[in-house]
Amino acid sequence: MTARMYYDADADPAALEGQRIAILGYGSQGHAHALNLRDSGFDVRVGLPESSRSREAAASEGLRVLSPAEACAESDVVMVLIPDTRQRELYDTAIAPSLKPGDMLMFAHGF
Repeated sequence: MTARMYYDADADPAALEGQRIAILGYGSQGHAHALNLRDSGFDVRVGLPESSRSREAAASEGLRVLSPAEACAESDVVMVLIPDTRQRELYDTAIAPSLKPGDMLMFAHGF
């Protein structure tokens, strides 16, 4: 099987127009995704627990910072960018309760 490579020309940013996007996590991946999406004109919010040391960093970049459950409840697209070992609990407590038909979930692998 040959791997298929995707490039900028293969992406259609219009697919996300009008979508509300939640970034759960603000480490190396969450930070990059949140800022790139925001800088590309998308409606982004970051979901972090009250105890997260990253809340201040995200807010200082001008991003809306909410609890994970609040961010999920008002979003159509949810990107889960936290360590693998914490994804199941976050899904059960913050994501699943507000899922609607047509919502998109994306998961990144990390530790």
